Amino acid sequence: MQRPNYLQGYFNPKQLKLPLSFDIKIPFDSEARTFDEVFRRIDLNKYIVAEPKVGRIGYNPVNMLKLILFCQMENITSLRDMAKAAQHDIRIMWLTDELKPSHQTISEFMKHRLKDSIEKLFYDLNQYIIDQEKIDTDRLYIDGTKIEANANKYKFIWKGSIEKFRDKLYKKISKQIKKLNDQYQEIGIIFPIYETYEVSYIENILKFLEREVEQTGISFVYGKGQRKKALQRDFEKISEYYIKVKEYNDTIDVIGPDRNSCARTDHDATFMRMKEDHMRNGQLKAGYNVQIGVSDEYIMHLDIFQERNDYQTFIPFLEGYRRAQGIYPKYPVADAGYGGLKNYRYLKDNQMELYQKYSMYRKETANQKYAQDPSRPVNFKKDEDGNFYDENKEKLTFLWKNKKGNDVYEVPSSKRRVEINEELWALQKEARENLQSELGIELRVERSIQVEGAFGIIKDQMRFRRFKRRGIQNVKFEFMLIAIGYNLAKFHNKKYRIVQ
Repeated sequence: MQRPNYLQGYFNPKQLKLPLSFDIKIPFDSEARTFDEVFRRIDLNKYIVAEPKVGRIGYNPVNMLKLILFCQMENITSLRDMAKAAQHDIRIMWLTDELKPSHQTISEFMKHRLKDSIEKLFYDLNQYIIDQEKIDTDRLYIDGTKIEANANKYKFIWKGSIEKFRDKLYKKISKQIKKLNDQYQEIGIIFPIYETYEVSYIENILKFLEREVEQTGISFVYGKGQRKKALQRDFEKISEYYIKVKEYNDTIDVIGPDRNSCARTDHDATFMRMKEDHMRNGQLKAGYNVQIGVSDEYIMHLDIFQERNDYQTFIPFLEGYRRAQGIYPKYPVADAGYGGLKNYRYLKDNQMELYQKYSMYRKETANQKYAQDPSRPVNFKKDEDGNFYDENKEKLTFLWKNKKGNDVYEVPSSKRRVEINEELWALQKEARENLQSELGIELRVERSIQVEGAFGIIKDQMRFRRFKRRGIQNVKFEFMLIAIGYNLAKFHNKKYRIVQ
């Protein structure tokens, strides 16, 4: 039996079909709907740098910004992937009026018209989320992580090595200046010899030798069989030393006083020990210390540091938060890497509560035998006259105050030296009592869930483990975009979150 033919000869499966509007094709719970709802209430024009008046008129800057931000929300971070999504994703077509820029255009827009205003956009968006979600900004959960820089891990500069080479060079310069003095002391010209030399001083010697070359009229010779005159050899040596001293000084200035290393391919990156050690040999890698503050699951503040430890970042991080939000958080909660005398003093001076662990917090709270050990200086007795007595009731002798600000005492019989800092102990006791209270337990649990959860999503779900840009300002811009995308996605997910 012959089967009937139901296909019509004039039917074309590629022909245009209704509906023609993308709006009908996008579901009510789409990410694009949430994105459009947010940015209908935020004027994006104020974050875009004015376009130069020369050349052709560019793409609509608001639509360009929408394209970039929505791609960040969808974890599309590659410029080529953004350009591809603009051509094929109907959500982006609907949001941007079918804008189809190239990846070079997106890059130029980011570099020249968005980079300088991204921070203001980030905090204004956060303020909108705060108003909509009624976020409790009194609680700020703080933590940091090290993210690898876009730098060659095998090309590094160590400050100690540069200083060692420079010291050796100073000795060579002294030797060369002594030779010059032997030649010119007959005419009354003597160059002082120092232990270290400024670039300007070597430059003055070089200028003197240049004048000598001009006055004598000698011509420099090079190559085999050519004998150089003494003046040419002196001039070349001093020129070489001048270039090397200037290079060493510039490199040390780039590293700065607070760092010991930098990467050759990204001078702002510092070599740090990372958790991701693929070679399992403790290899240092160039990276940045990324600090974030989270409230109610949203990243409220972030900053990028070159410091290898978290302790030194705590005060500048909170100062940045105050500049952005106008106030300090009442409960800045952090782990053991942030607790210390300087940070505790800062918190007390600015009316913030002590909910930061210190280095020995876990041992003191988990091991009662250790906490109550009479040989620990914190458990020494003190009389009315301010004298301290050890576990054997022997009076301690005060020696001096060390660089850390601790009072150094000595046990006369055993010559054992102990450090005592009553201010630090009192602040640690307050922090310990706060953390062990009902509120402190809640804050500790929330900190581990929220801020470490945020890093977990960024690193594992968003697969952001290495910066693409170089330079600390460019790195901060890149992570600001990541944080904006994270907050927008979180806002959308919480909006449609099903509460069981």
